[in-house]
Amino acid sequence: MERNRKHGVFAVKEKSTDLLLTINESAKSTDQLIDEALKAIYKQMKVEGIRDRTIQTYEYAFQQMVKFSKIKYTKELNQNVIYDYLGSIEVSPQTKLIRLKSIKALLSRFFNNGFLKERFWSGIKIKIDKEFKKGADISDIEKLLSLIDKSSFIGFRDSVAILTLLKTGIRIKTLGLLEAKHIDYKNKCLLLDGSILKSHNQLKLPIDDQLLDMLRALIDVSSGIKGYYDIEHSFVFITQNGLPISKPNPLIARFQNS
Repeated sequence: MERNRKHGVFAVKEKSTDLLLTINESAKSTDQLIDEALKAIYKQMKVEGIRDRTIQTYEYAFQQMVKFSKIKYTKELNQNVIYDYLGSIEVSPQTKLIRLKSIKALLSRFFNNGFLKERFWSGIKIKIDKEFKKGADISDIEKLLSLIDKSSFIGFRDSVAILTLLKTGIRIKTLGLLEAKHIDYKNKCLLLDGSILKSHNQLKLPIDDQLLDMLRALIDVSSGIKGYYDIEHSFVFITQNGLPISKPNPLIARFQNS
């Protein structure tokens, strides 16, 4: 009877047997030393261009968890390991959240590399009560402007900067990259190209006559300063030595000149 089962309708093809072996070897892939798995993942991250500081942040949190839990293999990783570690550290909820994000980042790579079978960490969350900063009102701005000496170049420049930020809502980095070409005096607006905006999209922002006159006056004074130091550029907000207050991104400069 046993002999008949190996032939005819009871015969199992060799390819099917090989498939079982493949499945078994796949299951063994999760029985991996954590240190070896981390080495492979760190190598991938460096090839991808992830900053060393970021990798070190991930590594610190993960290694602290592994050390606390006294585990060696990836198969030993589970929800309890994460919860026990987070519960053991006496830090603020915000710091715990940062540690959790670092651990999750590496666990996701463990999963993608086949070192883990399930994404057991996806449901772990830490609630943070966010504090919202109260914005300055007009009276605060007026008080600030009243304290600035507008008769000096620095004071006048800073006053124009404050009003530009207030009336247009642009980011301070964008302010530093603002050039004379971005000011449309005829249509009373700022025409910002994608090279100086975080969104990389073009933006048209209306400005009033007061700000327009102040920007024009600032550019006139700045031109004299740049001429004195024999410096050529078209940035609106400059230092007292005639240099731009923000250094343009070299990649952006290359894009603009191409």
